[in-house]
Amino acid sequence: AVVSTQSRNFYVDLIASFVHNFNPDNNAGSYFPSIERHIDMYILKASTELRNKLLALREGGTKVILITASDIPYTELLMSHSYGKDWRSFFDLVCCKARKPGFFSSTAYRRPFFRDGIVVEELTGGGTYMEGHWTKVDKWVRHNSSKPGRIAYIGDSFKSDIIPTKVATSWDILAVVLEGKLMHVTACEHKKSDTIGWSSFFGERNEPSMYAGRLFELADLTLTDVEELTLLGVDQEMPTNKTGNSFTFSPF
Repeated sequence: AVVSTQSRNFYVDLIASFVHNFNPDNNAGSYFPSIERHIDMYILKASTELRNKLLALREGGTKVILITASDIPYTELLMSHSYGKDWRSFFDLVCCKARKPGFFSSTAYRRPFFRDGIVVEELTGGGTYMEGHWTKVDKWVRHNSSKPGRIAYIGDSFKSDIIPTKVATSWDILAVVLEGKLMHVTACEHKKSDTIGWSSFFGERNEPSMYAGRLFELADLTLTDVEELTLLGVDQEMPTNKTGNSFTFSPF
């Protein structure tokens, strides 16, 4: 294939524009400053029920961990707005700039944890870490839990959360699918016509789409909102997609 100089320059300019726009350093670009100035437009506040749920889990001996791809300042901004200035009290560990899916797919020795810019060999809890690998989190949870149990991972990204977690770990996966809130509108109110129209992203006529089929194959439980966790009791056995429990979101 022949690539002109003009095409190469366009590609370089495009990537440079993307990097500039999403550069978190010194509020460069337009993305991060816009989020900070208009945070009420983009970030919802967690309900009192969800905050109480996280506290109840911790008080009951469950380890609650935040693993995010966001850098520390951006995490602080979002979580302070959504959960309050005391947001760290809801978590036993905070892992920032996790660089998922590499957090799951890379080998452990290539992905050390950092704390205050220093490599740490083991997690000790009660602090904020950067980067790292899921195996260290798994080890810390199992070593520090007061009773045996399973690890549940909650995520909303197919590429960065659901697939790599399923492939690399033995954790249970709770997939958050916000589009599920619109499922009944698109699937139930779609009218037949002589023209080809849009139907539900999840499928139609009891036939799941490729996306929906893969989603329900990989995830143990699907939610339309993380707030739905408040519907589960602290010691309640988790329903799954396979049990057909009404708690789980289903497109059909």
